[in-house]
Amino acid sequence: MGDMDRTKLIFVDTCRNLVELGELSKEEYYDICDLLDRLEEYDNEEFKAELRRISKGLSDLIG
Repeated sequence: MGDMDRTKLIFVDTCRNLVELGELSKEEYYDICDLLDRLEEYDNEEFKAELRRISKGLSDLIG
């Protein structure tokens, strides 16, 4: 498993925890998982913008 895969797993786990805490909806979680699956399609800024849009700015608190 590469560094990128590990990072994705940690990120998904963090988002799952946010769902359990009620800070992120299940729909947002699924959209974030889909976004991570399509990561190669985005440059860094596009990815951040899409993540902010999906999570309504909560991603700013994550990283």
